[in-house]
Amino acid sequence: MPPSLSRDFADDMFSSPPGFPDNMSSFAEKLAQRKEAARKTLRPASEAELHALGHELFPDGTHPWAATFSQFIEEHKAEPALRGETFEGIGFIYYPRSNRGIWYERIGKASAVGLLDQTELKLLAEIASETGRF
Repeated sequence: MPPSLSRDFADDMFSSPPGFPDNMSSFAEKLAQRKEAARKTLRPASEAELHALGHELFPDGTHPWAATFSQFIEEHKAEPALRGETFEGIGFIYYPRSNRGIWYERIGKASAVGLLDQTELKLLAEIASETGRF
């Protein structure tokens, strides 16, 4: 798979960045906001919706993640998908049965994409369970 083209999603959404002890309360607040936004926006997503998202993220198909994104959706088409966003606009697609997922972020006309790591997957599994989505 191509390397991620953006910072680590875990640092952005679900865990404390290294060397971040000074401002823990504001980080904890931001983390809580991110989790709540993910919880509120988590919803089922159809295969067609996800393929349309891929075309929206990679309109000309030349992005290094375009084929990987499409292949990932195809590999999981037999299972239900969940989709959501953080309050900063970082989107994610999560497959609860296989506990796999992808995150994406639009940055101007560009898109950053990467696979969700174990920290994000664990949190999304908890949210999906709490909200009755899985």
